[in-house]
Amino acid sequence: MGRFILKRTAYGLITLFLIITATFFLISAAPGDPIAAKVEVMPERAQEVIRAKYGLDQPTYQRYFIYMKNLITTGDFGESVIYTGRSVNDIIRDNAPISAKIGIIALFFQITLGVLLGMIAALNRDKFSDHFIRVSVVLAICVPSFVFAALLQYFIGFKWGITPIFGWGSFKHYILPVAVYAIGGIASYAKFMRNSTLSVMNEDYVLTARAKGCRRARTVRKHIFRNSLIPIVTMTGPAIAGIFAGSFIIERLFSIPGLGQYYVKAVSDTDYTMVLGLTIFFAILYVIALILVDILYGVVDPRIKIAKGE
Repeated sequence: MGRFILKRTAYGLITLFLIITATFFLISAAPGDPIAAKVEVMPERAQEVIRAKYGLDQPTYQRYFIYMKNLITTGDFGESVIYTGRSVNDIIRDNAPISAKIGIIALFFQITLGVLLGMIAALNRDKFSDHFIRVSVVLAICVPSFVFAALLQYFIGFKWGITPIFGWGSFKHYILPVAVYAIGGIASYAKFMRNSTLSVMNEDYVLTARAKGCRRARTVRKHIFRNSLIPIVTMTGPAIAGIFAGSFIIERLFSIPGLGQYYVKAVSDTDYTMVLGLTIFFAILYVIALILVDILYGVVDPRIKIAKGE
């Protein structure tokens, strides 16, 4: 197990290195001038001073080595070009918890409700509950999240006045963003859980348990449920990494000061350092989540061995 974790960690570090390198040079080659967006009208000498401050007067390869040195030695993602005096680390520290709260709560509802609905649909195949869940899943997957956001804002926020439409701070501000974020995920988990459960129900060990007179509830609990979770574990890894990055549009629609709003604004403002730093942050989370998924495979299904030679 230890050797496997070290091996996967090494692969993860190589992947991160490639992501950082590719992102840095792609952003450097992108059109646009962040300094022009920042200073607008300013004397040439003042612009040169600002460019020197952010290292934009140096060759790209030299800036790359300086950035990598600061990132590896101090964990510094760089200073924002647009937000004077604020580093990417400051933005992550102050705003990541907001995105994380929405993402974690939504992920909890996605997994629990999605798995539950998928099991109900599979165990009641071709019955009314199965058809109803399948139709609802198709609608939830096909309809974009911003459409759900507009509907919930109009009916729940504006017409009925149950929750605020915009802003952040109180418990009521969580309701609409979490609901919009969770809808698509619940549908996806329900779909995959239903398909996985139906596949497991036709396995020989399940048929043998039924032939021996094992009760339905025990068969579901001991043989079907656990083995049906393997696709869910696969989906959960990227979903965990996406709790910070999965709500970009939602944060924009509900005026939530999370990382998503900063990322979108950084792209539009050509804030190179902010885009690069947040991309690296999201990539680190994604790689860690994938490593955890590989480890969880062996926990969910003992038949899956990750040790060498097994």
